[in-house]
Amino acid sequence: MIHMVFMKFEAGFFTPAVFQRIAGAFKSLQEALPEQILSVQVLENCVCRKENMDLLIRMELSGPDALEAYLRHPVHRGIGEEMNPHIVQRCSFDCREQ
Repeated sequence: MIHMVFMKFEAGFFTPAVFQRIAGAFKSLQEALPEQILSVQVLENCVCRKENMDLLIRMELSGPDALEAYLRHPVHRGIGEEMNPHIVQRCSFDCREQ
């Protein structure tokens, strides 16, 4: 299963340090849940347009149960509490791998 999350942050918030903080948290999540999170990519948008999101997190998960485990994990909850106040738009998408 593929899980993707797109995020746009409030103006001036999304810096290289914020990107590294998020990337580090998702690396820690993969290390903590290796059976559930098979791969993770944290990608920064490289084209500045008003319509574009700032960040994409793409994860390959072992299945729907893995999504629940990841969402409940303390590392995910912690990074969410830290970043959520600065997110102005978010969208997630889940699909089965073809």
